[in-house]
Amino acid sequence: MNATQMIELMNRTPFEPLEIHLSDGTRIRVEHPYHIATRRDSPTCIIFDESDRMRIVAYRKITEVITAASA
Repeated sequence: MNATQMIELMNRTPFEPLEIHLSDGTRIRVEHPYHIATRRDSPTCIIFDESDRMRIVAYRKITEVITAASA
């Protein structure tokens, strides 16, 4: 996963909720595209979870992203 791929997922119309799996076993559910912020050249993204906690996630730690279409 990289920033360009994440931006493509964020910009899908209609947006499909994401489940992001990290290398430590953490799973982060993203219900809205405005809960993710990134830039094309960034090694990280910022994700706000359902509890409004902010997480800074390195793309190298993302092992899988599941969307409704891929489930």
